[in-house]
Amino acid sequence: MFYNTVREFADIVADYTVTEFRRYGAAMSFVAKVSFIDGSVLFIKDYLFIDGKRKYSYHWQDKTGSLLSRWDNAPHHSDVISFPHHRHLDNTEVTASTERTLPEIFLVIREALKNNS
Repeated sequence: MFYNTVREFADIVADYTVTEFRRYGAAMSFVAKVSFIDGSVLFIKDYLFIDGKRKYSYHWQDKTGSLLSRWDNAPHHSDVISFPHHRHLDNTEVTASTERTLPEIFLVIREALKNNS
């Protein structure tokens, strides 16, 4: 799925590195970094556990290292309607999030890059 997504969004992807991909039967761990054409970077951590539970974090930062957005499902921010799924914006705001997969995250990033160019 990762490589298909990178190909589908080749118009915005400058480079990528997969630092971990492991399968443990039905479980898996995946860690990667994607650089975009504007110099921003997405750090990806996605874990699927044996019991079917999933833990993910998509951390997108600009070329200076400042947070642009982070999507994750850590079980804090229980006040958010999409709990445990949520999105951090600029280190200050936490909002509901419907984006939970890499293609959905890439769509948001593509739209942001188009709006900033």
